[in-house]
Amino acid sequence: RATSALDQIRVVPNPYVGYSDIESPGASSILRGENKLQFRNLPPKCTIRIYSLVGELVDTIVKDDGNSFVDWRLLSYEGQKLAYGVYIYHVEVPGVGEKIGRLALIK
Repeated sequence: RATSALDQIRVVPNPYVGYSDIESPGASSILRGENKLQFRNLPPKCTIRIYSLVGELVDTIVKDDGNSFVDWRLLSYEGQKLAYGVYIYHVEVPGVGEKIGRLALIK
């Protein structure tokens, strides 16, 4: 069932703790890589929208490829770093349905 596949969508890591093992190492041992998390178990086509808790749209990711995941650099659609806190994500899959979940960015 396609709708039960929506239940398998995950955000990794969640919560995001200021640094994640999925980030590439930086240019040296004291520099860290790019901040990012992944949405996993995604279908080939979907749209992910991330909102603040007050309902402001933070970013939109349009996925249309053969991967089952997509990276998100933890930036707003304006390229600004996000504040620590809880965010809502909404995954919309055409012709199938949607999944709504929470993700947290903590120090």
